[in-house]
Amino acid sequence: MKIKDSILLTLKNLLHPAGLIGLVIALIIPAIIWFLGRPSGGHKEIIRQLDLNLPLPLFLFQMAVAIILFAFLNKDFREWFKGILPQKPFSLLAIAAAIGIAVFAGTQIEARHRVQSDESVFMSVAQNMYHNHESGTCNQGIFDGSHLNCIAKSNSFKTKGLAFLYFLGMPLFGTDLHWIFNAELLMLPLAFLLMFLAIVAWTKQPLLAFLAALLMALQPTVLFQFRAMSVEPLYIFLSALSLFIFKWAYDRNTVMHWALLAITLAFFAQTRQETAFCLLSFIFFAFPKILDKKDFKAPTFFVTLSLFSVPALLTISYFQGFGFQGGEFEAHGHFLEDLKRNWIEMTRPLKENGELENPFLTYFNYLFAIGGVYLLFRAIYDATKGCRFYLWTLVFLLLYHVQTYMILENVSGDFSIQINQRYSLVMLPSMAFVAALPIAHAIEYFAASASKKEAKPLAFAGMVIVAIILSAWTFHYKEDFNKNIMYNRNHLTTEEHEILGWLKEQPEADRLFIYGRPWHFVGYGVSSIHYDRARQMSDAELQKYIDKYNGEVYYIRGLDCWDSQTYHKKAVEHRIATTCDVFEREMDLVGVKNILITNNYWVQIAKFNGRKHYNPEKIIVVKDLEPVLDSLGVSLKILLKETSEASKNWNYTATLNGKIIGAAPYQEGFYEIWNAADSLQQGYNLFRVVVMDTQKNTKLADISKYYFNAAGGASALEQGSITGHRQDWGNLRWNKSIENHDMTINGTKFENGFGTHANSETTIGLEGKYRAFRTSFGLDDESLCSEGVSVQIIGDGQVLAASPVFQSGIVHTLTANTEGIQKLTLKTTAKGSIDCSHVDFVHPVLIP
Repeated sequence: MKIKDSILLTLKNLLHPAGLIGLVIALIIPAIIWFLGRPSGGHKEIIRQLDLNLPLPLFLFQMAVAIILFAFLNKDFREWFKGILPQKPFSLLAIAAAIGIAVFAGTQIEARHRVQSDESVFMSVAQNMYHNHESGTCNQGIFDGSHLNCIAKSNSFKTKGLAFLYFLGMPLFGTDLHWIFNAELLMLPLAFLLMFLAIVAWTKQPLLAFLAALLMALQPTVLFQFRAMSVEPLYIFLSALSLFIFKWAYDRNTVMHWALLAITLAFFAQTRQETAFCLLSFIFFAFPKILDKKDFKAPTFFVTLSLFSVPALLTISYFQGFGFQGGEFEAHGHFLEDLKRNWIEMTRPLKENGELENPFLTYFNYLFAIGGVYLLFRAIYDATKGCRFYLWTLVFLLLYHVQTYMILENVSGDFSIQINQRYSLVMLPSMAFVAALPIAHAIEYFAASASKKEAKPLAFAGMVIVAIILSAWTFHYKEDFNKNIMYNRNHLTTEEHEILGWLKEQPEADRLFIYGRPWHFVGYGVSSIHYDRARQMSDAELQKYIDKYNGEVYYIRGLDCWDSQTYHKKAVEHRIATTCDVFEREMDLVGVKNILITNNYWVQIAKFNGRKHYNPEKIIVVKDLEPVLDSLGVSLKILLKETSEASKNWNYTATLNGKIIGAAPYQEGFYEIWNAADSLQQGYNLFRVVVMDTQKNTKLADISKYYFNAAGGASALEQGSITGHRQDWGNLRWNKSIENHDMTINGTKFENGFGTHANSETTIGLEGKYRAFRTSFGLDDESLCSEGVSVQIIGDGQVLAASPVFQSGIVHTLTANTEGIQKLTLKTTAKGSIDCSHVDFVHPVLIP
């Protein structure tokens, strides 16, 4: 039949009462939902309530209908399945490959989040579904036995299919959702086999099907995502399942088959908002079959698909006008730019040490490019011969990947941002199919040149050889998988991983966390509230929680609390540093753990003891140090101003260069501590005053002051004394850090000295005039990711003093005997990479 005649027949079969009514209903459902959700429409509350309350019962109904339909079609499926199964060697090889790849992923890749905020949203929605039968995100929640009290919730901007699957598993596997990692890993071999079977069913080319499934599963970004809690693995699984059931419905062509396909596609649409655009390709190619005569196939398919797509439609409608992506960057209008950049990211060469730069294999992308050209020419050539299979394949892929355009156009789809690399999983199955085409056909072509009897064994052997080569290429990057090459620079996932690691070390107990992203903990079944919520509570309410959790209430200062630029301008991140600073000023906190995440910030965990009942700024004031009677000594003047009831349990301790020079119970008043001249060292002297709460064993104040003692002619090192200098990065800065900030080591600021960068050598001309040289040093707080640095003081070529390798957070001091030394060199040596090795030399002093 000619295409024109086929189109006319299809339209004629659509124009009957059942067909028209079904089509109208199918179109009215999304139209009404879209209309009610318009930002200017005034009906958004209706959509909000439906989005919260309708998805769960509709999902359950959808699942029940699917089970019933499959029960009726079970015998038919077994018959059809036997008919499409390839020869046993192909099936066995596919099963073996699927299991082998899953074992590799399960043993070589750590199970952990890759995109923390997105993945924890699915978990939090699942908790809300399970405990409250709502489909929104539980942003802040208190677990009370078997109940979750969501004290702050919102509509989830994520589609809810993955959360629903978690919900189904919770009665069996528990509400601590760590079991999800194993569930996602199990989906890997199933997705492999489904993709293999779907391509076999459509093409009757098992060699092509096997290589396509293998190429897809061997991509590092795919393996990493199947070891996470991401929605993308479910996307791959459901895309293969949809193609598989589509072929079954296409072959059998009954109302029940098309209804089952519609239910499958509708759940497929619940993976990502953009997935709804995939349905266009299925609908386009279903038309000729469901409208081959005037019956109920078309109206059943359309209405079922529209009805069960409602959860995704509600989500899309409610969030009309919301700008989720882009950060400081406008996401729209960069499609071609992102395509170009993503090609560069996916074809980056290896690092100098042989590591993967990104979780993509360069060869795969070039195979895809070759396959794309091959498919285009094959489609055109075959069409001229009257065979349109590859032409329709090309059309299907183009329609299917309208969603790819939507992703790259609307959500900052730039793969140079690590968290965006997961979007590639939307494209990788199709890319794998296209890449496998020329390989499979080349193997078959060369095998066909042998005798007819030997052709099939030769083709199978060729396929096995290619499979071994491809698998070995992926598996030989084992160390990169072990090192978490994907998202190993994702600060937020590292933060969560470290917090959970600390939590595992603690005894089992009910806990409450006060955190910037409380839904992260809620998703794991742990109570958590936001900083602002805690600040709004009365003292009695706070104490109630402290008592309820037996003191196991913790404050976490995480990524959101730091001002440093730890995010890409295209990423969606928010900083609430002021909120955290105010919280810490108001609340009584006892630090229990500091965890270095990267060069810009630490995660700090503190036990929460309620609101402070004193003014921190009044605890202690250290007056300027003033010389008394010139050379006789120096006095330390301190003012204690706090008079609250809490201060009865305090004391203060004053030290000089680490030696106690005064200690007493805290009491309001003015105090002067005298220090004789012989108690001072030549050069810089450190006076320190610490106020402690003896009842809680909590440090309330820690203040340091420096006094320079010039007795005996000691002098601070001056810039003019430096006669030579070299360093591997940047330039030496006097009285500043290498990045021109105040020199700060472990939170203490220093005014005198210089900032350099390892590896470095700084030469000082002494000309035999000085008996000793002393300096303190450490890694500046501006960049805390150094692998470690050591310092040597070298005099006329001989090492006079040396430090061990040190890292961030400590101030070190070295003193060297320099009698007779003409030239002194301060040498810094990085332990490994020089990255972040910002060394401050502070309070350098020359002693004659």
